[in-house]
Amino acid sequence: MADINMFEKLDQTELQMIMNKLPMQDAVRTSLLSRQWKDQWRYLSDIVVKQPPRKEIEPSLTSFISGFRGNKIHKFHVQFNYLSDKEEQVNSWMWFAVTKEVEVLKLDTAMDGDKDPLYLIPPFIFCCESLVSLSLKGCVVELPDSGNLPNLRTLSLIRMEVGRTNGGTIRKLASVAPMLERLSLVNCARTRNLNVDVSGSPRLKELSIIETKVDLARTTGMDIFAPSVKKIIFLYASPRKDYNIYDVSNCTEFTFAISEQLREYLWTEVREDWLSLRYHVALLNLLPYFQNVKVLRICNWCVQSLYKAEVYDKMKRRVTLFCTTLEINTAFQKWELPGVAYLVKACPAVEDLCFVMAPKQSQIPQLFLKPNDFEERWYWRHEARSLVTAHLRNLKTMAFKLPGARYHSLKLWPMDLGIFFKERENGAELVAALKQSSHKQLRIVLSTDKQHRSFGKR
Repeated sequence: MADINMFEKLDQTELQMIMNKLPMQDAVRTSLLSRQWKDQWRYLSDIVVKQPPRKEIEPSLTSFISGFRGNKIHKFHVQFNYLSDKEEQVNSWMWFAVTKEVEVLKLDTAMDGDKDPLYLIPPFIFCCESLVSLSLKGCVVELPDSGNLPNLRTLSLIRMEVGRTNGGTIRKLASVAPMLERLSLVNCARTRNLNVDVSGSPRLKELSIIETKVDLARTTGMDIFAPSVKKIIFLYASPRKDYNIYDVSNCTEFTFAISEQLREYLWTEVREDWLSLRYHVALLNLLPYFQNVKVLRICNWCVQSLYKAEVYDKMKRRVTLFCTTLEINTAFQKWELPGVAYLVKACPAVEDLCFVMAPKQSQIPQLFLKPNDFEERWYWRHEARSLVTAHLRNLKTMAFKLPGARYHSLKLWPMDLGIFFKERENGAELVAALKQSSHKQLRIVLSTDKQHRSFGKR
């Protein structure tokens, strides 16, 4: 009885706060707790439904909607296994969300295979004026002739087929959402050219293009027209045949990465020379489009793929980049060193240089480099001195970061560099070169996720 009295003492605000943190099925079950809780589920503002293993959600969700009494909902998240015979039922769920002026809508059809059926998004979704955030996975988007999403700020399309002419679809989506600020495209149009035209959305500031599941043999291309975007995140598992960047003139921050999928299922294929050359060429072709960004971030896979440009290209046809902040993800392994050298030499204006040193379990294997290309110790000692004296003349800060929970207890003061750079000794070689340099204002920073230490010349 004491427990029931405790439930009875909660006010309406507290009740709704608790209810909105529960999945839909659990929220309905709270009716058994006390009389005060009996009908609270009928007025939820956040509705989250996830299909349990080997169970269907259709009957329970349909029953919930029929018993719902609220005027508005804030969030409507549905994750379930879609089958083509469920289209009308799913349409009714979407209509319910729209009529309740939903602000955050997320539909995940739990698509796994390429042959899974795709849900065709009904046209009325693109006329929902209340939407602020929209996330769709495993669907087909065919925009109607007219649409209106005046309050949409965030749009995520995951494993989507974006219309028969996807360039027109993305362009139309952007144009009907004048307040759009963030767009994420994940594994979209994987079998056709992907045309990312967001020129009709002047407020768009962040664009993420992520392609982690691809066919190595495909010959598709990608076009990007994003004149207003300031931040671009680009990640792929295998490069497309062609990349055409028409306008990224306002981009100030660019993150470039190759997916961890390489380690999982591209191991044997990537060892082939022709395929490693694809990564190398794709990166060198893309970087010039972003030569004027202020902040550049490059992952360790990309660093390794640049070894050909540094070791074999006798003409040294180097890309010139004008970023002032450069972040390189590297553990200073032998097969990453030429790529590190290439990037530093390519960025003569860099002032802040950060090396994010991956934990041992996340360090990448040797995929792109032949083991006898150079003698590691001699090469890097020479390169470290050359980088410091000839290529980092504008450098103000060089930072080394050890991310991950295993380094939280590492003491940074007093610090033994041998401990900090354990299994990353080539990083310590770079610090030694800096200490011997004539830089007068250089600051060296060592950090973990929770600690920070800086030292250097003043």
